[in-house]
Amino acid sequence: MASTSEDSSAITLAAYELHAEQYIARTSNIRSQLVDDLIGLVPHGSSVLELGSGPGRDAAALEEAGLVVTRTDAAASFVRLFRSRGLEARTLDVTADDFGGPFDAVFANAVLLHVARTRLRGVMVVAQRATRVGGVLVASFKKGDGDEWSERKLDAPRHFTYWQEEDLHRVVMAAGWTPLRIEESTQPTSIERWITVIAQNDKS
Repeated sequence: MASTSEDSSAITLAAYELHAEQYIARTSNIRSQLVDDLIGLVPHGSSVLELGSGPGRDAAALEEAGLVVTRTDAAASFVRLFRSRGLEARTLDVTADDFGGPFDAVFANAVLLHVARTRLRGVMVVAQRATRVGGVLVASFKKGDGDEWSERKLDAPRHFTYWQEEDLHRVVMAAGWTPLRIEESTQPTSIERWITVIAQNDKS
């Protein structure tokens, strides 16, 4: 299997490009707990950049709560599906593109776990630049050690990077964010362990 972060990203992206509808069919329609985390942090009408909108479940829930969501995904297949439903969306590669903004929040549910360990700080810096002072980052990561290729859920290989809370804390701080909460958030029914990261942009 590929050894460089560029190859890992390309192979993982290809899995989503080729199997977007399969991914949607195999993903729960129940919104992520991260949605409620974000709703509790920002006022009605706040602007949210969602990284990796995927099936669109969380974006819809955020909009129902009165937030204004900019949908993005690295996989053009997801972007086309959004547009076919009359929803605005744009392609965005978190490891290569500017995020735009400024936004009140950056929301990334189960997306940055595909970013190689050595590249996460850079992505976090770009996310920080994309938020207003006082803006927040809400993201989730898989908890564990090392990294792994997996064909679970999709019949195609995807690369995952695993994290511990203290390591994420160091990366978040190094990228200029102020951590508000970095803690395990595994649900009782989950077969995988998760970490929620909530941080604030305090830089003027």
